[in-house]
Amino acid sequence: MSDDCGCGTTDPASGPSEGDAPPRPAKGSDLANDDRRNPFAEGIDRRRLLRTSGAVGATAALAGCSGGGGGGGDDPAPTMFVFNNGDRTVSVIDAESDELLTSAFLGTTASFPANQYSTGTDADHDVLWLNVSGGVRGIDQRTLEEVAFVETGYGPNYPNVTPDGDHLLIASGGTTGMAPEGDENHAIFRVDADRDSEAFGEVTAEIETGYVGPCDMTLGPDGDYAFVVDVADEAIRVLSVDPFETVARVDAGEPVTEGNVLPFMCTAAFDGEYLLVENGEGTLGGEPEVPREGSESLWDISDPESPEEIGKITRDDGLPGAPITSEVSPDNEAAYLLIPGEGVGVIDLESFEYETTLDVGGSAISASWGPTREKLYVPVQDANQVAVIDHASREVVETIGVGEAPTGAAGGTVRPEGDAVARVQASLASLGVTFGEMEASWCMDDHCYCG
Repeated sequence: MSDDCGCGTTDPASGPSEGDAPPRPAKGSDLANDDRRNPFAEGIDRRRLLRTSGAVGATAALAGCSGGGGGGGDDPAPTMFVFNNGDRTVSVIDAESDELLTSAFLGTTASFPANQYSTGTDADHDVLWLNVSGGVRGIDQRTLEEVAFVETGYGPNYPNVTPDGDHLLIASGGTTGMAPEGDENHAIFRVDADRDSEAFGEVTAEIETGYVGPCDMTLGPDGDYAFVVDVADEAIRVLSVDPFETVARVDAGEPVTEGNVLPFMCTAAFDGEYLLVENGEGTLGGEPEVPREGSESLWDISDPESPEEIGKITRDDGLPGAPITSEVSPDNEAAYLLIPGEGVGVIDLESFEYETTLDVGGSAISASWGPTREKLYVPVQDANQVAVIDHASREVVETIGVGEAPTGAAGGTVRPEGDAVARVQASLASLGVTFGEMEASWCMDDHCYCG
């Protein structure tokens, strides 16, 4: 397996360094929209941020701080969990006040946790499903302890939970750095995600796909259908969840370059009408013959078993770079594209036109809606912070300092209980002191596409 995308190549004990970060444009003219606003014009002193957050975290932990309360309570507590790849901590954010409550040491991390469904204010699902190299770990939101581990046998894994919280689906094996290798298999798994089930955490069904590179997983709002992009096979795959089987596969369309389309990530709209697909647009391999420039496709999935491509946005339409993934607003009016090194692109879904690029202060590869679905939380890897985008205004309205190299995020309504030891460890980890094996997520920097 090639490491072309930067997947699994970074030292697990360290995040992207300041010297390794891609240069950020200083002016809006370097991006797609000259009128964009830069909320970080004054700059960020990352070293001071780390020193301060480490000292405050250690003091609060040693004083027996419970992390803001809410742990174990019956009332929903809108919360964001941000996974810091650089120090293997999780930062806990109050999603109402947008304040950092605490950070705790996990020893593991996630780049793309299952975050689309079962994370809203009406959900009672209390497990964080983290994609790690070789499988998916389930972490209890209250205790931050592991409650399940699904070993897949593949490095990259892309999880999603059905809206009812009963099933975890995992697409395993795909990356844009891979090349077809004969009869080898990749696989898609269905796992029991119901905490009340005796089979919780167990694989209940599996589909062997062949060596096609299933490279992301998304679900329709009713949980009956799932969509997977097969990067090496140039196809969109449609699954029925129960029975667990492939019900359709359609060609990914025509490339905008001399290479291939390379569909590698996808997000279904909350109303089930559209599917957003990120395309590599180039060729596979560690050193692609045709450099990848990226595009964004819009698919009509109103008939889930007959997806139809109805539009594509390219560099000619204002796309400033290759998008890595996307999140669709709950009112289905806009899509937010994560474009490493450039910012967060906004597509108006009514016109399907590229609207603007939001500066989040650095490079980001993932994002997650808060539990009320009103704000999008964007971990910014090379700034050690989370940018908060208000969907109503489509602007960055807040930034929150977190741990080292934040990469993935997920919402929840259960707040962790106090754990002084974990918070002391988190404070020390922010100063470079490591504990345990420091398990790696498959995707470690802003050059990866799958994982």
